[in-house]
Amino acid sequence: MSFTARHRSRPSFRKINLWSVVALALCAPLQAAPRLDAEVSWVGNTLPGVPHWVPQDIAGMTVLPDGTIFTNVPWDEGGGNVTAVKEGKVLGNAGHTHGWGNQGGRAVAANEKYLFIGCQMENEGGGLKDPDSWPPKGQTWFGISRRPRTDIRAAAPFPGGKGGKGDTLKQSFLVVQEVPEHTDGHIRSMAANAHHVFALDGKTVWRIDAETMVKTAWLTFEPAFDAIAMAPDGQLCCFRGQSVAPDGGGVWCYDPAEDVGELTKVWALPRPGLPSDTAFVVDEAGNFLTANSREHVIRQWKREGTNQLRELVPIAGVKPFNQLSAIGTDAAGNIYAAQHGSTGGGSTVLECYAPDQKLRWQLYGLTFVDMGDFDPADETRLFTKEERFSINHTKPPGQDWTYEDYTVDAKYDEDPRQHIWSAGAWARRIAGRPFLFVNDMNAERLQVYRFANQEASGSAIPCGLFSGKHLADKKHPNWPPNQPAKGEWCWRDQNGDGKFTANEYQQRAAGEPSAQGWWVDAKGDVWRASEKAGIRCFPCAGLDGAGILEWAWDKPQSFPHPAEFQTVKRLRYDPASDVMYLGGTTKEHQNQHWKPMGPVIARYDHWRKERKLVWSITLPYAKGSQGHESCEPMGFDVAGDYLFVPYTGASKATGFKTGHVEVCKTSDGTAVGWMEPSAEIGEIGLQDIRECLTARKLADGRYAILLEDDFKSKLVLYRWRP
Repeated sequence: MSFTARHRSRPSFRKINLWSVVALALCAPLQAAPRLDAEVSWVGNTLPGVPHWVPQDIAGMTVLPDGTIFTNVPWDEGGGNVTAVKEGKVLGNAGHTHGWGNQGGRAVAANEKYLFIGCQMENEGGGLKDPDSWPPKGQTWFGISRRPRTDIRAAAPFPGGKGGKGDTLKQSFLVVQEVPEHTDGHIRSMAANAHHVFALDGKTVWRIDAETMVKTAWLTFEPAFDAIAMAPDGQLCCFRGQSVAPDGGGVWCYDPAEDVGELTKVWALPRPGLPSDTAFVVDEAGNFLTANSREHVIRQWKREGTNQLRELVPIAGVKPFNQLSAIGTDAAGNIYAAQHGSTGGGSTVLECYAPDQKLRWQLYGLTFVDMGDFDPADETRLFTKEERFSINHTKPPGQDWTYEDYTVDAKYDEDPRQHIWSAGAWARRIAGRPFLFVNDMNAERLQVYRFANQEASGSAIPCGLFSGKHLADKKHPNWPPNQPAKGEWCWRDQNGDGKFTANEYQQRAAGEPSAQGWWVDAKGDVWRASEKAGIRCFPCAGLDGAGILEWAWDKPQSFPHPAEFQTVKRLRYDPASDVMYLGGTTKEHQNQHWKPMGPVIARYDHWRKERKLVWSITLPYAKGSQGHESCEPMGFDVAGDYLFVPYTGASKATGFKTGHVEVCKTSDGTAVGWMEPSAEIGEIGLQDIRECLTARKLADGRYAILLEDDFKSKLVLYRWRP
């Protein structure tokens, strides 16, 4: 098999000096700063990115008798929707599933000759126009992309197949159904033998000739099946979970050689009333394996008598399985478990267990639209919005992190992470106790979590939420319950149950002015920088008797908009020194894309008294750049004696590559140097979240700088010794 990786490349350009600095309102140019000798590592993905990475999620997979795995998911930012894995090694991805209307899907199957990929084809709002490659405007195709097993990145064309323009593969896509845009028509499950591929589409099982790709509505069943799989005896087994009336759960077996689905056997599942299982496979011994996302085990069912199933010992992971999405087995009896335990994507745990249930290998792709922060009490403990990692700063890159905990607990069903797209975290110790502050992509809200123990292990329990306006969750329209109908509000969990009780809100009828800047300082004070209406601080009043944080939310401290800025978009405040750093724009120096900070950063001493401007710098940026071509400061963080500035993308004008970070002195704002990813990291994604970098001075004098990378589902970790 050939899995040659194809990546976008960016040329390297000579770094040019675009810096200017204003110190006490006096301008002076800076000399070009050098590249810093920083060690580059990463957290959250088993692999660095070049040439391979673990996809951010897995919705479906198939496992071949020799243990080769093919995964599938509708979206992987780097285009690894369909990834091949064997013996814990990523072999490559199928490509042509990301862009030019292509998207992946929820199911995949293979025989000896072909790989069959359930996928989706769009027209990008009607901009892609070719009836042989894309659906008409307003419509979406769901179907199957056929690839040769000898090179899964190539086309396996057939008469009448769609594709050929753009990055679509010529005549290799079968349209199973055409539906209006924003309609879910995904193929839910697939199975294949030498002659046919079977696709479960709602209540219909399609039988498709593996060579001609002519499809037939082979079987219709009411209620719908959840999944299908081929058994070792050649039967097609159709599975439905247990909670669906009127017949309950079971397995219906059919002879795939018949032109119309002819029922040969029914196996009834015992223990009615359990949640519906959606993952299903038949092992080499003919046993049925089932799983669902709400249980933490894979269940095994042995056939007995004429139509009864006896449950064998469930398969449990080394950690409780976290939202099982797909399962599989091979000829040697190994069991494969794909998990996507996440509230917002970026959650892959792919594991292989031997027949005796001992772990053989694991793969991780755990972070997406995410940022991490170190526990102030322990530099080896790292938190993201959902995970906790342990970090050993003395180990080699990629070997220095261990996944420890998933901090979302389903029993706290009003946890904001389960309702709004969260992105990144700050870890704090207030009155000696650990807290997690979670923001979102566009810095609209600030979530607060507490831990039940000093080690900050286990669940992060929701205990606070700051919001500038009424929240609307389309999937859960009554969340959060009891919130004010309009205006700005704050919720604090006064009784410690993690639920939004009516008497736990404070509110203002007026909505919050346009704002992007959140900051939680070391004392627990919450700062909010509006763009043009000044800066507010909500002082932390400490902990109540139940250990819940309190703020003087109704009595914020207000500070006027600084004259040096047109807009203020980011801030950092150090209560020990009373120093404030602000980032934003001036009339002359604007942000080029709507999301970044702007290129101007200023330091103010004695902020609470006189707000003395010490220095102001204008960082380099690619003027006129827009969208994905934007290359400009996204934000900043301060640690020790330095200020670290992440950039949104690459630029010929500046010579910056993706993952670029500028380093300045906090004393006077002068440039120290810059850092960029190593070759094995390669290109990283554009910074998608407002707070996309955190920095920490380590006990040994080095600095650890974490940077978001959505492209390859990880965090980049720089370590630098001045």
